[in-house]
Amino acid sequence: MKLQFLYGTETGTAEMLCDDLKAAVDSRVDCTIVDMEATTPSSLDGETFYVLVSSTTGSGDVPGSAETFYEALTSEKPDLSHVRFAIFGLGDRTFGDTFNQGSEKIMEAMLACKARMVGERGIFDASSAKMPEELAVPWLEALMAAHEIA
Repeated sequence: MKLQFLYGTETGTAEMLCDDLKAAVDSRVDCTIVDMEATTPSSLDGETFYVLVSSTTGSGDVPGSAETFYEALTSEKPDLSHVRFAIFGLGDRTFGDTFNQGSEKIMEAMLACKARMVGERGIFDASSAKMPEELAVPWLEALMAAHEIA
């Protein structure tokens, strides 16, 4: 099985996290990293497992590089019943009600298009003392082991 990391970012943090995640599993599975702005939901295939990584911007909005992807999900509503995915969100709890809503919105849009989510959504709080990869790498490792990915 192939694994593709799709990221949505404003400042590059989601892309950097994908680099760390890829480095953690690259020896076991064929991995690629793609910016969400460089792909479309209708191009997602059933032979690839997708790990979406998204930050949150503004008032709980999807990040700039994920806007077109998200809009295609919500307006075109492609049938993604053949797609399996997991999602990890980057946010800051000090923003209260909008904490990690960027990844939540993408997750809900993927599910509305009948994509099959694997595992629980991982979330990172930038106001914590940890680095994103300290939570995301163990999250991905556990998810892959529990669902026999790779």
